[in-house]
Amino acid sequence: MTDQAQRRGGLRRVFSHRNFVIFASGNFPSQIGVWAQRMALGVLAWQMTESPFMLGLLGFVDLIPIILLSPVSGYITDRFDRLTLAKLIMSMNVIVTATLATLAYAGLLNINLLLLFAFLTGIDHALFQPVRSVIISSLVSRADLTAAIAINGFSWNSARFIGPAIAGIVLKFADANIIFLANTFLYSWFLLSFWVLRLPPQPVRTPSKLGMKGDIAAGYRHVFRHPVIGPLLAILACASFLTRPVVELLPGIAEGVFGRGPDGLAWLLSAMGIGAMASGFWIAQRGKIDGLPQITTNTLLSGVLVLILFACTDRFEVAVLCMAAIGFQYSLYATCIQTMVQSVAEENMRGRVLALYGVTWIGCAAVGSLVMGALSEWFGLRIPIGAGGVVCLLVWLWASRVQKRVAAELDRLGIK
Repeated sequence: MTDQAQRRGGLRRVFSHRNFVIFASGNFPSQIGVWAQRMALGVLAWQMTESPFMLGLLGFVDLIPIILLSPVSGYITDRFDRLTLAKLIMSMNVIVTATLATLAYAGLLNINLLLLFAFLTGIDHALFQPVRSVIISSLVSRADLTAAIAINGFSWNSARFIGPAIAGIVLKFADANIIFLANTFLYSWFLLSFWVLRLPPQPVRTPSKLGMKGDIAAGYRHVFRHPVIGPLLAILACASFLTRPVVELLPGIAEGVFGRGPDGLAWLLSAMGIGAMASGFWIAQRGKIDGLPQITTNTLLSGVLVLILFACTDRFEVAVLCMAAIGFQYSLYATCIQTMVQSVAEENMRGRVLALYGVTWIGCAAVGSLVMGALSEWFGLRIPIGAGGVVCLLVWLWASRVQKRVAAELDRLGIK
């Protein structure tokens, strides 16, 4: 198949697969729902406490389970039937979210319960993230796997911005209860999709002689020694820690910096969501690996510069445009990295590799949210965000050198 045909038909071909269409119809809406719910929890926490630290703490307890549980989640993804795991974990998601919605409508939520439910949803997400990513290889043909991975990466990364954007709009006209209830239905819909998939039998995986701890350690050694996966995840870790926490702090920024409430938050998040969706469609339709290392590096630089501008501007209109650009750039470089990582990961290591990807992208953001939230208590909301962007310029300088070696290795492996 020619490169021209790939570019023209990347999206059309991958959506010709029945199983992929069913999965995608449940996957993307459920991801949007969970990130909308997280933003709703953040807005409630700000309304209850008006504390930047509490916003950072909420983001931390929400995202820290992926650091604690990813070694186990990656191991069980590689060890057990992935479709069965998906059904079990998604059932847990439905129960947790339905309980949250019930307590919200009963008027019983307080800051401690918000922290608790953020932690519980974080556990579900940590367990499900590698399963969600790895199952893609069973849904399409080998020829369409690159496009499927890119679309899955777009869904996973863009939903982090589109969901909060929708939450901001809903919260302008209603309360958080409707978001919790809607998310319960979205999870239920996604659970139903797993029951109608028709997947080929998964090969029986016999336990290795290393045991669980040995298998986990083997997965980490594979990542750290790999000439593509290791450097890419290192870049993602630094960028996520230094720049990603701005999303968790947006409820405070909208009101504390620009003097706007839910209306301002809706504008900022909607702009971010639109940018993320645009980048996802572009990279998925592109349908090839060639050129992604350079795109990743260029996108990181432009994202850092826009973040610094966002931290400095006093004009709300400029801030909205910045958030659109940030959404485009965050989603683009994260999707590029996930696509390259999945393309080179060994099949028997894929679950553990993608679990570590989740630790890097989400876990580092969790720690960054806690640090940025604490610093914002002392220095205000602008300075920590801008300083994170300035420090990330050093990351870009290093990434500019790394991307050449990554591109050479992808070329050696014949991955286009």
